[in-house]
Amino acid sequence: MKKSLLKAIFALVFSLCNLFVFSFGGRAPQTIVGHVKYYGNVPFEFPGFETVDGYIYTIKIEENAEFSLKDITAAQGYLLELTGEIDKKQKNGLNVLKDGVFTVSEWKKL
Repeated sequence: MKKSLLKAIFALVFSLCNLFVFSFGGRAPQTIVGHVKYYGNVPFEFPGFETVDGYIYTIKIEENAEFSLKDITAAQGYLLELTGEIDKKQKNGLNVLKDGVFTVSEWKKL
């Protein structure tokens, strides 16, 4: 009885430690492929990104990036690969497209 209770307590403590450690870990960057498109009406238009899978994201640039939004939008018409993080929490806001906001950390033309 003592051994099984001790095993159960050890398993609980181990599970809680794992939960604590992995809950503070960063998410791995995601990569999406597609095209830059503009949405909205002039003068209130804003750039978005439509993936080859049909997802549509508003583009946001990481704060310490070595490039600007202007660099990415200048590549409109080219197939691009963006690496970064999808923020689905920012849905249905002003200038936010249906699948959320994609914060770009790296990009390249394909």
